[in-house]
Amino acid sequence: MNKLWKYVASSVFIGSVTYGLIKYFRGGVCTCSKTLHGLGPVIITGGNSDIGKALAIELGLRGGTLILACRDLKKGAKAKLEIAKAVNRPSLRVFVKHLDFCSFQSIRSFADTIEKEFPQIYALVNCAGVFYHPQQLTDDRYDVTFQTNYLGPFVLTHYLLDHLKKQNCCRVVNVSSEAHRKVRVNDLLAILHDQSELRSHLVAYGVSKLLLNFFTIDLGRSMRFSRNKGLLINVADPGYTETKLYRNYSNPELQEHSNSWLFPLQKLFRQLARKTPQEGCQTILHTLLVPEATWGKYYSNCRVVPPLELFGTYKDPAKVFHNYTYYCLLDLPLYRPANIWKERPTDPWFCK
Repeated sequence: MNKLWKYVASSVFIGSVTYGLIKYFRGGVCTCSKTLHGLGPVIITGGNSDIGKALAIELGLRGGTLILACRDLKKGAKAKLEIAKAVNRPSLRVFVKHLDFCSFQSIRSFADTIEKEFPQIYALVNCAGVFYHPQQLTDDRYDVTFQTNYLGPFVLTHYLLDHLKKQNCCRVVNVSSEAHRKVRVNDLLAILHDQSELRSHLVAYGVSKLLLNFFTIDLGRSMRFSRNKGLLINVADPGYTETKLYRNYSNPELQEHSNSWLFPLQKLFRQLARKTPQEGCQTILHTLLVPEATWGKYYSNCRVVPPLELFGTYKDPAKVFHNYTYYCLLDLPLYRPANIWKERPTDPWFCK
């Protein structure tokens, strides 16, 4: 009898701990009651799969009009049907448009299309991204990870800023990651100095997300103290979500910190710690719908948390690296804050 009670007690304890861990890793849930009826469309880059598609469904259930920005229009059309089926609302409107963050020309064409076809836009969610992508340069001569995760959202946001401001209250949400906390200043400077230099895939991903945070923080400050305070721009971290983003991570040829037997063990941990796309999109949804006006904040588990603050070398790293990016993209007709020209970069190696 004693053995039976020990077995029962052990089972209850293990079950409780496992359940607690699962609940902890699942993160927060958006409880905002706001709907999107009567507001402009929401653009979701990467909206044809995983977190982007789950977010589209959640917004569709709240009365939103959706624009799925996809590299593959066939996959976008398929996702449109799946979203319509999940939402089951006859008045739902979903548009599929081509967008490839690896091409500045594609971004320009997409922005032009949006301005011509949609009088107003309520929100832009920069959700598309890559992780552990083989190192290679785009036609614009930037690393694929760097351009997809950082420069692409940077350029698209700037192209659409004036159009977004046509709505009294609009939002931009840049999807980031806790990987930004692992970046060291030397890693950041090395990647900015040479896009083709051999680097860790994990570092490349972390750098792209850190710079996305800096961009959001500095542009958010500009919007907050501008005449038009209706544009809210923030960062949302979906947490560890099992998606196709990790499709390259299981490739043995790309593994830096793993091997053939360690990866299956990692998979066991991921089964416990991962979120589903529907769970992963909750913080993004919260950032879009939360009634409080915030600029340049970092949301995680449906609440504001402080991002990584670096570096001691720079008084205001967000402004420094945001300004540098403007100078690297001088050939593009981007919106630039009025004070951007007052602080010229002192490190000419940043620009190619």
